[in-house]
This record gives sequence, structure tokens and C-alpha cells, in this order.
Amino acid sequence: MKTLLNILLAASAILLVVMCYQSLMIPIDFNKEVARRDAVVIQRLKDVRTLQEEYQKKYHVYAASWDQLVNFAKNDKIAIVQKIGTLTDEQLQAGLNEQKAWTYLQDPKKYAKQIAEFGLSKATFSRDSIFVSVLEKDSALSRPDFNIDELRFVPIFFEGQAKDTILLATGTQVSASGFEMPLFEAKIPYSNYLGDLNEQELSNKIVDREELDKYPGMMVGDATVANNNAGNWE
Repeated sequence: MKTLLNILLAASAILLVVMCYQSLMIPIDFNKEVARRDAVVIQRLKDVRTLQEEYQKKYHVYAASWDQLVNFAKNDKIAIVQKIGTLTDEQLQAGLNEQKAWTYLQDPKKYAKQIAEFGLSKATFSRDSIFVSVLEKDSALSRPDFNIDELRFVPIFFEGQAKDTILLATGTQVSASGFEMPLFEAKIPYSNYLGDLNEQELSNKIVDREELDKYPGMMVGDATVANNNAGNWE
């Protein structure tokens, strides 16, 4: 009887140790996996921001739909300046600048005197515009793992995860002077890409964000107030 009691006590002690270990490891494992997935989601949102900012540079508004944004990336062209050569210190000190130099070189008959005076030549100095797709222009979007056709979707992390679309929205903020500033946001709720993880830990994470009146997920930009297109992880 005594031996049986000792065995039961030992088993209980082992079970208690195991339970304590598990209770400690659950949040550690949860946070580790969240960090791994967050990194992928953040990169996706950074890519959206890069493309939206290029769109805004050309059209002065942000793309209001995924079709607009993806079509812009695939089919539109943007101008970039191809630079050859630099002005010398002597040329700069004499009052020449890049804009003037390129203006002179584009009309050599009209500005023959200035070209000779400053010693300019298209062979050594050029500022010409070429037109390329945004995917060619931006190195972040030309990397091997970037797929424009997957940009609109929440990254898939677990079997059974729905192929949800990243929430995209635009808006404006009117300044005191009446100027309308275009805004955009792209966001992914935690429940989309963390749904297979520990239910209690995920619930705690969402509640913590909501109690702070913050979005319970990853988000870049804001369609209601200007924030310089910052991500909520920054």
C-alpha cells in the first residue's frame, strides 16, 4: 500500500511538472510562431505601401482597388531619370546646375555659346528620362520571391486557412487650409493568419489591442488620419 502511494505521489509530481512546463511553453511557442508569421505579413504590407506610393506619385491619389493597383504594376510605365556624369566643381562655382546643363545640351544650336563656355558634352553629361514599369524601377519589387499576383492575398500559413484578401481602403484628410491629402490603408486581422494557434493566447492578444483602441492585426497607413504611411509595427 505504501509503495503504491509513493508511486501515485511520484506520478502526480511528474504530471505537475509537465503541466507547469506546458503552461510556460505555450506563450513562448505562441509568440515565437507569431513573430515568424508577422515577418512575412509585414513584408507583404511593405510591398503594398511601396506600390501605393509609386501610384500616388504618378496619379496624386492612391489606388482604391486591388485591380487598379495590380494593373498599374503590370501595365503602367513611370519615368526615371538616367544619369550619366556629374558637373565639376569649376562648373558649379561658375553658376551652372544640372537643370541648366541639360537644357543647354538638349538644344545645342540655341545654346552653343553656353555649351562651349562650360565645356559640356552629351558624351560626358546626360540627364534623360526613360520609362519603365514600377516592378523594374523598385528593387524591393523585383526580388525573386515577389509575386504581383499574390500581393492582394493574406499569406497562407496553415492547412485550411482561407485565401483572404488584404483589406484595402482609401480616404482623404482635409487640412485647415482646405487641402485634401490622399490617404490609404492596408490591413490584415490577427484572426486571418493566426487562427490555428492557441485560442486563449490569440484571444488575449486581440483583447490587449482592442483595450488600447488599436487595430487587432497588422496595418500600414491609415485611411482616416495622416500617419506618413507608417506600419503599426514601426
